[in-house]
Formats: sequence, C-alpha cells, structure tokens
Amino acid sequence: MVLLGIAAPRLTYVSGRVAVGDARSRVTSSVAAARAAAVRFGRVSYLILDAAGDRVLVQVDTSALGGALPVTLGMVDLWEELSVNLGSTQPLLCFDPRGLAVAISPCTGEGAVVRLQRGEFTDSVVVSAIGRVVP
Repeated sequence: MVLLGIAAPRLTYVSGRVAVGDARSRVTSSVAAARAAAVRFGRVSYLILDAAGDRVLVQVDTSALGGALPVTLGMVDLWEELSVNLGSTQPLLCFDPRGLAVAISPCTGEGAVVRLQRGEFTDSVVVSAIGRVVP
C-alpha cells in the first residue's frame, strides 16, 4: 500500500503528459488529413476545431459533381478518448483543392493556434496562414 501511495502521483503525472502529446499528434494528423482530402476530392475541405466539444472534425464534399453537403471523414474526440481540453484561436480552417489554407466565408485564412490541456500539462499546435503545421 505504501508503494502504491508513492507511485500513484507519478503515474498520474506521466499519463497526463502522454495524453497531451497524443492529442497533439492527433490534431496534427487531422490537419494533414484535411489538406489531403481537399487535394483528393478537388474541393474545399474543412477542419472544424470544436472547443466546446473538445473535438476535431475533417469534412469535405465527396460527391462526384460537387455541391453536396460536406461529409465527416474523420473525428477525434479529445475529451472522450484522452481527457484533454481543446482551445483554438479559430473554430474553422478551410483548405482549397491544392491543400492550402484559404480565406473563404466563413474561414478567415489566418491560421490558428490550437491549445491542448490536461491538468497542469499544456501543448499547442500552430497552423500557419497557408495551412502548414509549424514545428
């Protein structure tokens, strides 16, 4: 029992750090997926940074002729999967058929800073104005 009392705080520390690192990888992968979807389908794709729901979604119109409603190609629920909170300076990023960020309504084309937090651990993902993840 004494050993458990000593080890438990350390395990909590390590699990928080790992969860935030994993969340960073998942957000970075979602940015890449949104860019790739825009290129693949030749249409604007959307990276939705849902801070209220702690989720990241990738959407694009996959219809052959275009003009259909976007479908969700991927979703990461950071709270449900990792107990990580998401914050972002932009709620939505749009990528054109070349995979570059674009300023079309409702996207501003300014890039975003995505903040990830679990307890005392924080990290961020910076997406530039052209849609690239900045190391």
